[in-house]
Amino acid sequence: MIAFIFSVARWFSYVASIAAIEQIHSSNQTVSRTSISILVALRLLPNALFSNIGGVLADSYDRRNIMLILDILGAFIACFFLLAYQFKSIPALYAATFCQMTVAAIYEPCRSALVPMLITNEGYLKKALTLTGLTWSVMASVGASTGGLATESFGIDTCFCIDSVTYLLSAGFLWKIRGKYVAVGAESDDELVSTVPSSEEMGLPFIDIDIKPHILSLAGMTNMIVNGLSYLRSKQWGAFVFLKGCAALIYGAADVLNVAFSEMGSTSDSTSRDANLEGSSERLGILFASVGVGCFLGPVLVESFTDMEKPSSLEGACLVSYLLMAIGCWGLAQINGFISICCYTAIRSAGSSVIWIHSSLLLQKFCENNMLGRVMAVDYALATLCEAISAMCGGLLQDKAGWSPESVSYTMSMVALSTLVLWARYFFGVRL
Repeated sequence: MIAFIFSVARWFSYVASIAAIEQIHSSNQTVSRTSISILVALRLLPNALFSNIGGVLADSYDRRNIMLILDILGAFIACFFLLAYQFKSIPALYAATFCQMTVAAIYEPCRSALVPMLITNEGYLKKALTLTGLTWSVMASVGASTGGLATESFGIDTCFCIDSVTYLLSAGFLWKIRGKYVAVGAESDDELVSTVPSSEEMGLPFIDIDIKPHILSLAGMTNMIVNGLSYLRSKQWGAFVFLKGCAALIYGAADVLNVAFSEMGSTSDSTSRDANLEGSSERLGILFASVGVGCFLGPVLVESFTDMEKPSSLEGACLVSYLLMAIGCWGLAQINGFISICCYTAIRSAGSSVIWIHSSLLLQKFCENNMLGRVMAVDYALATLCEAISAMCGGLLQDKAGWSPESVSYTMSMVALSTLVLWARYFFGVRL
C-alpha cells in the first residue's frame, strides 16, 4: 500500500507536468519532444546521483524512519509544482521535478531493503515482491489514467494538489508499522556508533533517528559506497545489477514516444501526424494505463514458472522479458491505430515489469542483508541512468535527426534482441 501511494504521487505530478509543458509550448505555437525528454531525464538522473546515498542510509539507519521523513519532505516539495505552473515556467517545473525525484531516489533503496526484513521466508518474499510489482501496475493503470482524466477535467493544478496529499497518506501508513528496522550487522564498530537513546526509550511518540556524524560525512558515505562496489565485484552474481539497466536502455524512450503517439489522434494516417493536442492528456493517460495493464499481466503469467530455490528459473524469466520488450517495440513500429499502440505498449511493459521484479529477486536472494541497501542502490542507479540516456536519445532523434516514433521503436526492438542474446550467453556460461 505504501509503494502504491508513493508511486501514485509521482504519476499524478508526472502526467500533470507533461500536460503543463505541452500547454506552455502550445500557447507559444511550438512543439518540442526534447522538452519532454528533459523532463524524463530529470526524473531519472537524481536516481543515478543520489540513490547510493539512500543505500548508505538504508544500511546505517532505521529504514522505516528514513522513509517516513522522506514522505513528509515530499509533501512539501509537491507544493512547488503549483508555483511553477502558476508562473508558467518550464525551468521551475524541471527544478520541482528534480527535487521530487531526489527524494524518490533516496526512498527506493530504503523501501527495497526494508521488505526482506519484514518478510524473511524466501517463498513469501517472492510473493511479496510480485505483489509489489502488481501494486505498481495497478497504480500505473489507475494513477496514470486518473491523472490524465483529472488533468483534462479538473485542471493541472488539481493534480499537483492531489500529489501533495498522497505523500502524507503514505507517511500515515508508515507510521502504523512498529518496530526497529536497522540492518543486521550494521552497528559494527567500523560503521555505526550510537549513544543517543531512542524515542521509544525516552517515551516520546516520534521518529527514532540516531545521528551518526561519521556516516553522514562525505568520507563516511564514500567509504560505505566503495565497500558496496567492492562487495559486488567480489561476487559471481554481481553482474545482475546490470539487468535492469540493459532493460532501461530499451524502455527508457517509451514515455517520450507515448507523448508523440498520444498526439496522433485515434488513427495513424497522414492527417493525424501533426500534433493533435485536443484530448491528448486523456489519450496519454490511456497509454499509461496500458503500461499498467502490461505490468500487471506480465508477473502474473510468469509467477507460476519461477521458484526462489531455482535461480535458473528467475534468469529464464529475465530472458523472456527481453523477448516481450522486443515484440512490443517491433509492434509499435508497425502502427495500425491507437488501439494497436495500446496493445503493443502493454506487451512491452509486461517485459519491463517481469525483469524489474525478477532481477530484484536475484539480488535479494544472494545479497547479505547488511549490504542490501547499497546493492539495490547501485542496481537502481544504473537502471535510471540508462533510462535517462534512452529518453534523451528518443527525444533528440525525433527533434534533431527527424526520426519518426516508429523508427525509434524499431531501433528499440533491435536493442532488445541484441541484449537478449548477450544475457542468454551469460546465463548459460555462469551457473550459480
